[in-house]
Formats: sequence, structure tokens, C-alpha cells
Amino acid sequence: MKSAAIFPRALALFLGTALTLAAQPQTPDLNALEARLKKLESQVDTLRQENQGLRQQLGVDAKGVAPVRVGVMGKETKLAIGGYLQTQAEFGAAADSRFPATDRFLLRRARLGIKGSFANGFDFVLQSDWGNNSLNSTSGFRAQLSDAYVVWTKHAFANLTLGQFKVPYGYEQLLPDTKGQTIERSLPNDMLTLPRQAGVMAAGSFFEKKIGYAAAVVNGNGTNVSFNDNDQFTSLGRVFATAFDRDGVKLALGVNGFTGRDTGTFTGRRTGRGADAQVSFAGAELTAEFLRTHFDRDVGADTDAQGWSLAGSYFFVPGKWQGIVRYESYDPNTDLGADQTTLRTIGVTYLVKGDDLKLQLNYLLGSPPNSAKQQGRFIGRMQLVF
Repeated sequence: MKSAAIFPRALALFLGTALTLAAQPQTPDLNALEARLKKLESQVDTLRQENQGLRQQLGVDAKGVAPVRVGVMGKETKLAIGGYLQTQAEFGAAADSRFPATDRFLLRRARLGIKGSFANGFDFVLQSDWGNNSLNSTSGFRAQLSDAYVVWTKHAFANLTLGQFKVPYGYEQLLPDTKGQTIERSLPNDMLTLPRQAGVMAAGSFFEKKIGYAAAVVNGNGTNVSFNDNDQFTSLGRVFATAFDRDGVKLALGVNGFTGRDTGTFTGRRTGRGADAQVSFAGAELTAEFLRTHFDRDVGADTDAQGWSLAGSYFFVPGKWQGIVRYESYDPNTDLGADQTTLRTIGVTYLVKGDDLKLQLNYLLGSPPNSAKQQGRFIGRMQLVF
């Protein structure tokens, strides 16, 4: 070990200094002697610091044991391992059709992922979920694939993604699961957007990322499905832009749509469209989104489903405490009456360390169809990103 060579040097220096002092007359100059001693102490301290630095570089602990080093199988230039946990408690009635009418503790998400980069412009992501990964009640947890894709990133105006990924439809749906204002996404978002799909996507941005787009072609059968139910694909696209950004005020707009043919519980062509807007200023943010899906059935009457949400948040203690309100409406069939759900949410978020460690408390007050009164549900979540 390199650090072992330091100790003979220190010993030789000490002995040489001692012999020099011994050869001096019996009545030495006290000032010169003190200067030599200070010089010796300084040199010994320098050697000690060099030794500590070498031990840190080699990863040797106080007992002289070097840690086990983890390497990579490929030729990645960057490799990161991490994930996040979202644990929550729920109490009260079923505010909408996604929730049970019972109190419960829920391991909402427990994700572990690996991200890496290659020098020639390729990135990859592999992420799995070990938690419930749904608001539905399950009888047992199981590991399931979340994201698995490769991205060619050589050109900012045309990144190409191949694998299973979030499809470009719906503003709230595309937000990372750790960045949402409220604990759960809105009911219109969950009912009218599409889940992760296997396929190919092109995405890019222009004018210093003020304008961007994404377009994808996927199987259309959902997450972790390896087959296509017919010989056609689902096509999706989204365009977004920053319309205004000045003096601390920012306005962003987005539009998106999809179309695809389904075979199964619904047989026919399904077409969706949506628009969204986000305004931020002085610690406040307002978001609005509208989504509508048309079901063109091979047999039976065509139907339309639509929904919208309006949410606002404000940091009443900058960077720490955030208040949140949201109103949303979902109609599964615009031709029918008495089937609409409205939902109000009020909440507070305490950011212990940004989104990496935060506590969220939400109260939902919903009016499901055929309900004699409004249904209230309290949800608390602790989030940890590692």
C-alpha cells in the first residue's frame, strides 16, 4: 500500500533530527531549537494528512479493511441506482370509484431503478415496482416492470425511445410520480389517459426548450403486455410550449391526442384529445386540464367520455409548506345523466428535503353517482426518494 512508505520516511526524519540535535554543543540556541521543533511538527503533520488522504482514496476504514467495489458489466460512462417509497394511510368513505370504502394502510409505490449513459449518445432506464402500484386492493405484492427503455440522445430535436415508457398523452399523467401537487392524480386523468406501453417514441425541443413535441406508436394493450390484440397500433402525440416567461410569471400550454383500434371488452376505434395550461408566479401555481375520449363502436351506439380538473397551490412558507386545492369533474358517458362524479380536494404538503423527503395530507370530498351524500376520505402519504 502506498501509505506504508510514509512511516519509514517519518522515522528517518525524526532520527536525523535527533542526531543533529545531539551533535550540537551542550548550550544550544534555544530559539533555533524551538524553530527546528516546530519545523519537525509541521512535517509530521503533513505526513499524517497525506496518510489520511491516501486511506480515503483507497477506501480503507479505521480497521484497515477495504470495501467491496461494485462494477458495471458494460461500458457505461454513468450508472446510477435509486428509487423511492410512497407509503400512505387512508380513512373514510369511497370518495370516487377508485377507492374502497374501508380504512387501510397502503404501500402505494416501492420502486427501484437503474439509469445509465453511454459515451456515444445512448441512455437506458430499467425500473420495477414492488408495491401495490395501484389504488385497487390486492391480495399480495409482486414485482412488476414499470419502465424499461433505451434512448438515443444525440440530437436534442429528435430523441428516440424504444421499450416500455410513459406515452405522450395528458399533462398530469406525464408528471413524475414524485412531483404531483396532490397525493393522487385526478379522476379524469386516471380514467381517460393511457398507461405505460411498449413501443417507439420520438421527442425533442426547440428554441431553448420553449417549444417541444413527442410522438409515439405503441401496441395499445397496456403495461407489461407482450402482445398486440390486432394488427394495428395506437398513435399518440403531444405539443407543448412556453407562451410567456417574464418577471417571475410563466405560462405554459399543451395539446395532445391519440387514436387506436381496440379488440376485446371494447371493439372499435378509440380517439382522445386534450388541452392543458399551467401558470406560475410568486410561489403560486395554477393548472387546468381537459380530456375527452370518443368510442366509435363496431356494434352499438358510439359514446363520449370527458373530464376536467382545476388545481392551485401556494407556498405559504417558501420551500417548506405548500397549500393545495383542486376541483375536478368526470362524466363517463355524456349522453347519460346522473353518472357524473365531482371531487374536491384540499391539502397541505411539508417538504422536509424537497421532493426527496416530504409529508402530504389530503382530504377528498366526492359526489359519486347514485350517492345520497358526499363521501369524504382522508389520505396521508410519506415519500422518500433515495
